[in-house]
Amino acid sequence: MTEAYWLTCVDPGELLRSARRKKNLLTDRKFRLFAVACARSVRPLLASDNGRRAVEVAERYADGSATTHEMSVAQLDAIRDSAEAEDLGGASEYKANQALFAAINACDDRDRFAFAAECAVDAAADPQLERAQQCALLRDILGNPFRPFAFSSAWRSSTVLTLAAQMYESRDFSAMPILGDALQEAGCDRAYVLDHCRGPGPHVGGCWVVDLVLDKE
Repeated sequence: MTEAYWLTCVDPGELLRSARRKKNLLTDRKFRLFAVACARSVRPLLASDNGRRAVEVAERYADGSATTHEMSVAQLDAIRDSAEAEDLGGASEYKANQALFAAINACDDRDRFAFAAECAVDAAADPQLERAQQCALLRDILGNPFRPFAFSSAWRSSTVLTLAAQMYESRDFSAMPILGDALQEAGCDRAYVLDHCRGPGPHVGGCWVVDLVLDKE
């Protein structure tokens, strides 16, 4: 795969296969967060509070801040709602729940994360658009493997660290352009780092720039 194709590919399966061949690119944490990001994309289709809550718990679990018990309880509650949706003929909600459960299962089984992406595609109103969005999510989480570089500790100013930590905890990444400005003020001169911060996104948990700032893998 070339850099140009990595940046324009609309087939998440190809990006995933390429990422799995590159050492240390798709870590356990990052593949879990990608699986949950796929479930989050169909979250609006989940009519129940339990289903929507399970997405939040799954994301925390994927990132190591929720226990196995919390995840099990949230999953069981969502499963009950999914069974009711199936009985009532709610096909869209049922498919969205399947995407959620696939993401939850992927958190414990690395081989299932591609299936979580496929389930989200199946639940989406526009499968082609969903695949393209998943590719954008992967690029946000993994960055550009064709441009590896060492992140300078000098760029971790108090402002940079505070902005990154706030976005990471809240999962509100609207301050990414401000983070780009703060990084530039701290001495970061890597155009593709700054462009990623100032670009249209999407940005999700596991965003490669935020992870570099917070020294997460």
